[in-house]
Amino acid sequence: MKYLFLVLTIISCFGCGSQSVVQTISNNNVYEVHNSFEFKQVLKQLQRGDKIRLHDGVYTNVNVEIVANGSANSPIQISAVNPGEVQITGDYHWEIKGDYIHTSGLYFTNGTRKIANDLIVDTGNYNQYTNCKFNNLNDVAGVFIKLEGKYTTVENCEFTGKTTLASYINMDVPKTGGSYHTIKKNYFSRPPLGKNGGSAMRVGHGSMALFNGHILIEENLFENCDGESEIVSVKSSKNHIRNNTFKNCKGAFSLRQGRGSVFENNIFIGDGKKKCGGLAIRGQDHIIINNYFYQLNSKRTGGISFGVASEVDSARIRLGLYPRHFPLTKNIMVAHNTFIENKSPFHLDLLLGYGTRNRFVLPENIRFFNNVFHGRASLITQKDLGALTFKGNIAQVNTMGINGVELTDFGTIHIINAKEVPYADPAYQMYEGLELLLKKDIFGKIRTTETVVGCASKTILRGQVPKPLTKENVGCSF
Repeated sequence: MKYLFLVLTIISCFGCGSQSVVQTISNNNVYEVHNSFEFKQVLKQLQRGDKIRLHDGVYTNVNVEIVANGSANSPIQISAVNPGEVQITGDYHWEIKGDYIHTSGLYFTNGTRKIANDLIVDTGNYNQYTNCKFNNLNDVAGVFIKLEGKYTTVENCEFTGKTTLASYINMDVPKTGGSYHTIKKNYFSRPPLGKNGGSAMRVGHGSMALFNGHILIEENLFENCDGESEIVSVKSSKNHIRNNTFKNCKGAFSLRQGRGSVFENNIFIGDGKKKCGGLAIRGQDHIIINNYFYQLNSKRTGGISFGVASEVDSARIRLGLYPRHFPLTKNIMVAHNTFIENKSPFHLDLLLGYGTRNRFVLPENIRFFNNVFHGRASLITQKDLGALTFKGNIAQVNTMGINGVELTDFGTIHIINAKEVPYADPAYQMYEGLELLLKKDIFGKIRTTETVVGCASKTILRGQVPKPLTKENVGCSF
């Protein structure tokens, strides 16, 4: 038989006219907190399973350091009684060093920090940030959430308005063991910064390019993310990016460095807005499948760009960095993607960065299988690279005479008769996990003979498009 013990304790704040109530339930404390002073006092005594309930108000200059650990069944919880009605403001810095700490419902705004610093530095494991808003924190340069531990989730949060240097979220990747973070159902938007350092997110950095992150970025909406040329910069390996929407963003999602990442079921919508790009690829062994690129309008390409590599730099080797500032681009599988009405001159760019900053090493072994290209843009910037393979693609664009791209009129075509690449093709077998990814289209439906080309060819060409995420689908509740 279980017994429930309830103890009420009054903590008085002499000289400040406030008091907080502590309920002890089955050895776990529930702290009812009403102001900054009480919050600071409670933080000093947290234990596994404790809960801090923050009541409505403005909590100013609260520096947080949590070293206590929760557990999977008894996490430490910091939450707003009424989500959105608790504002964290002023000069503050949070360090989360413990494990299983869950933060939810808080509104981080109106920062007055004087020294450049990251807002939240999380070195713990299995922590969570849910239903939080980060807005109008333009006091100093710094990341809003920096993740240095493992298995942390950022979900249903909103990041907007940043005009200072650094990304919203940075994730460092360990040399071994992976990070296994999840970034899910968040809303990102930011105005132009005008220089490098204005991305929404960074996943690893140069010294971590070959470290496996195993980070999942899914079901997020990036809208008007105009901070810089990279919407998100991935500089680590073995990450999975799926089911995200990129709407009217001046830039491109950048697989900047690393190997073996999967980029699937993502939607890019430009609506003709200038400088809106799609995907920029560098590194090796990536799988690009079931993505949709619509009315993009960057300077060169409205779909996918493949980076030209720089020469080996001995100075970078001495610093422990990847030997090329811009890594080799090779062994990339681009399958079942759909490119519609892009306004840029080309759908595909094989010469990204060529001739600048010592970049002269061209991409190698790039495979294009079962893709659809529609609109006025020409197919590709450079067709004479010997290491390109086109099979089973269809197009209503200038195909430049490339074998493996069938020129057709989409008004009369029967997709079921397209000469698709069979999944038994040896090239498909070279990519780990690709066989499973091929079984479903962007709608999550099992592929049939009617959906063998493009991300979901037959339905899209009849006027149905993948449904992009909207703000109602993601972000916080307030």
